[in-house]
Amino acid sequence: MYGPVITGSKFRLRPPSEEDAPIFCDWFADLEVTLYLSRRVTPTLQFEREWLQKMAASDTDVVWCIEFEDRTIGTTAAHRIDWQNGHATTGTAIGDKGAWGKGIGGELMRLRRDYLFREYRLNKLKSAYLEGNEASARAQRAAGYREVGRFHQEFFRDGRWFDQIQTELLRADWESLQP
Repeated sequence: MYGPVITGSKFRLRPPSEEDAPIFCDWFADLEVTLYLSRRVTPTLQFEREWLQKMAASDTDVVWCIEFEDRTIGTTAAHRIDWQNGHATTGTAIGDKGAWGKGIGGELMRLRRDYLFREYRLNKLKSAYLEGNEASARAQRAAGYREVGRFHQEFFRDGRWFDQIQTELLRADWESLQP
């Protein structure tokens, strides 16, 4: 499913559209953009269109596009929502390098987190990042995620191995952050 429009101080989250597919192809063809992503294969336009259709029909995924300064700069989502056990795996990709370092990640993860806990009544959000991805580490910490484990040498990139740091945020911890 696609998430609703959520407006932040610098950006807005909105439902994806078919017009986003070519933009995704451009981002994911860039090895600098995909360095810290689990998927590092250049997608075809058909693949991205089919992925968008699959996400729109899914009842275990919720996806948004991120708009900043009147352009689409990335995506954020909750995947593999387990309704019975109350958890989901979250992720974000900011594919527009012109938006890197603008302080968007922490706020967008907080807005996504608040929506998922309030609207879906989940008990836990899980995520991960690759070692060296300091922007993701900072944004996750700003949203309240904490490190719970590490998969050593999980991904091979540019001639070397990267550990994957596992994170989570429990509802009780989120509730303690609320005013």
